[in-house]
Formats: sequence, C-alpha cells, structure tokens
Amino acid sequence: MSHLITFSSLDEALRRIEDFAKGGIEPKSGAWSLYKTLSHGAQSIEFSLTGYPAHKSSLFKGTAGKLALHIFLARGAMSHDITMPIPDAPAITEGGEAMQGFLRLQEAVQKFWHHNGDFKDHFAYGKLTKAQYDKIQALHLANHLSEGFRL
Repeated sequence: MSHLITFSSLDEALRRIEDFAKGGIEPKSGAWSLYKTLSHGAQSIEFSLTGYPAHKSSLFKGTAGKLALHIFLARGAMSHDITMPIPDAPAITEGGEAMQGFLRLQEAVQKFWHHNGDFKDHFAYGKLTKAQYDKIQALHLANHLSEGFRL
C-alpha cells in the first residue's frame, strides 16, 4: 500500500524532498530511481518555461485535459502512470545521485519563481496560470514519490 504524500506548493515540495535526497528512500520494484524521478519533475517544470516538445490535441487539452486538471487540483492529489516520460522529451538515465536530481529540481523551481512572463502551455492541460502550474507540479512530484517509493 502506498503512503500518500501531498505537497501544496513547489516550495513545500522542495523542503520535504531535500530530506529524501539526503537520507535516501528505497524505490519500489521496477520504479524509477530517485535521481530519475527528481530529474523528471525538474524537466516538467523547465518545459513550463521553455515549451513542451510534444502536445496532445487541442480537443484533448480543452476537454479531458482540463477535466483531469480540475479534478487533481480539487482533490489535492494526482494519479497518473509514473513510468511514463514526458512525450518526446530527452530521455533521463537511471544513473545519478539523488542529490544531483534534487539540485536540478531546486534550480528549475528557482527559475520558475523568478519567471515573470507567460508560461508555456502544458502538453495535456493547455494554458495554466503560475498558481495552477505551482500546484500541479507539486502534485506531480507527490504522485511520483507516493507511488514509486517506500517511505
């Protein structure tokens, strides 16, 4: 049974994830390493600033994507396939120290918070505000950690 982790923001996620990166947590069988998981989270945040490499159709983003976004935000939790990479994103290796992944995530969050312009459309949810991106990225990280690791 998974232990449900929740984060209300990227700031909270960073504070709590740093402890995991320092102390180490054990991945469940077949799950990604903590390095890959944190790098994947960072990659998603980076794409919110630079643009995702591939997108679902406008119809999907306007219907199923928006519905999923609103459900996740209302529940305060996300559920998705945690082994699915971001479509057409550069592959992330399994190898790497957890703290390297955490430092990439920390840098991505800092860039996110200092970004003053528009954010790029999410590949599945479409246009998001900074507040929506903050919350959904935090939920994304929490989902990976809850389902992928023994805490």
